[in-house]
Amino acid sequence: MFRLAVVIAQVSVTPSTDGMPGAALLQQMLGWLSQIALWGSLASIFMGAAIYGLAQNTGSYSNAFRGKQLALAGGIGAVLAGLAPTAVNMLFNAAK
Repeated sequence: MFRLAVVIAQVSVTPSTDGMPGAALLQQMLGWLSQIALWGSLASIFMGAAIYGLAQNTGSYSNAFRGKQLALAGGIGAVLAGLAPTAVNMLFNAAK
């Protein structure tokens, strides 16, 4: 009886967008979101570099540190935007 309950209780899930209404739109929106993340990262790097350069020339070391932080955050944001789909797929496959 226990074996029968174990066999009946097993389920299988395979993610798919087949027949899902709006799947193409969702995929396009995720692409747009990724592009916006990359633009934000690029803007952060540019702003950080500008703040760092100006602060170094004026002797404002606290603002120079803030510029470094912005530039580094932009780089990390770009890496995360690029790795996010791969990380999600890898974690899903590892959990299967």
